[in-house]
Amino acid sequence: MFPLWSAFVFALLALVGAFLLVKSIGGMISVYQSGPRFEHSARMPAFSVELPSAGAYEIAVKRPYLTGIIPSNVPFRLTSEPDGESVAVQTGLNLLSQRKDFSGNRIVPVAGFSVDRPGRYRLTNPSVESFREKDQLLIMPRTGSKGFLLIFGILGSAFLFIGGTVLFILTLIKR
Repeated sequence: MFPLWSAFVFALLALVGAFLLVKSIGGMISVYQSGPRFEHSARMPAFSVELPSAGAYEIAVKRPYLTGIIPSNVPFRLTSEPDGESVAVQTGLNLLSQRKDFSGNRIVPVAGFSVDRPGRYRLTNPSVESFREKDQLLIMPRTGSKGFLLIFGILGSAFLFIGGTVLFILTLIKR
């Protein structure tokens, strides 16, 4: 069916696919596990966090339930603790970054903010009644759509790995 030299090409495609698959999965893990993560009960009206670096952060709701509507238009307020300077918080549901953790909890980003300097900040949640008892608020570095794009990397490299392996085996069997 295929000439013998094509077995080497298919084996190479399978090896490249396996390498890219491992790199894509590692990239996915590093996107969602890197950086500091601060977790507090969503039913707390206010709490403080120590942000170690300047940059963009997201506020996500971690819910252990599969059902239910996650509040998306919560008017969070963020202030710097030493001087009381207010930081703008942009609310908005980011469905491209919705994910699950290894425990099966839903994590949905609902707001984001950027800080110019590291330090201690106080997050105020005026809508505590709109959250369920076990809901948590996560503050972590913004992931954006990196995870969404990495899914396509995983799918493409898996297709390359599986396709190369199957064609390699078919080439050897047909001899």
